[in-house]
Amino acid sequence: MRLINKMNKKGAMPVWGIVTLIVGIVAVLGVLVFVVAPLTVTPVAVAVDYDGEFDDAYLAVKGNFYSDFTEGTDCNITSDVLGGAAYATCVYDTVTTLNTTNSTLYQFDLVIDIDNDVEDLEIQGTLQNTGAGQAADDITIVTAELWTYDDVGESVLVYEIPIDNEDDEFEGNTGVLAGDDYVLHVVLKTMLIYPLWNDGDNIMLIDLDLTTDGDADAARITLEE
Repeated sequence: MRLINKMNKKGAMPVWGIVTLIVGIVAVLGVLVFVVAPLTVTPVAVAVDYDGEFDDAYLAVKGNFYSDFTEGTDCNITSDVLGGAAYATCVYDTVTTLNTTNSTLYQFDLVIDIDNDVEDLEIQGTLQNTGAGQAADDITIVTAELWTYDDVGESVLVYEIPIDNEDDEFEGNTGVLAGDDYVLHVVLKTMLIYPLWNDGDNIMLIDLDLTTDGDADAARITLEE
């Protein structure tokens, strides 16, 4: 009995000592965990105002941009539509008549001026068979793209617009765009032209629509003979 009592007094740690040691270890581990893996703070999302709108459109001339079209009627905004709902303005005529240029490329580079950010830009161009000339039958779409508008060597391809020559159109959605000047780059190729074209016959109608809170959220552009 005396041997056991001595072990309890000298060989074993008292209960209060064990508790104190455990509390100390837990405290140290807590500090290490906080230092090694500090508290993660979830970032607060910043709201973006998509309130951009169309401001203007005009033929591109900087860098490698040019057009085989000339301005027929300057672009104006009517009832919040650039070009008017009835395609009354933003009209561009061919420089060379289609009747004498079989198997020829026609390039159209139009600057689209968008003020402030937009959530999406939908682009659609459709070849027409509405006049004496039959664009949907006699023309194919070679290229449809959206570029930034900068000087030589600095323009960047923003979006390649899907082309469907079976339905005589190109159509696509760019997604979010920052407010800036962009170039709608379109290349058309003539095939055998028949019947012949009359001056003013429509070649293509182009629709642009913004997903935005801005007012001028649509544009209507006409390419014609």
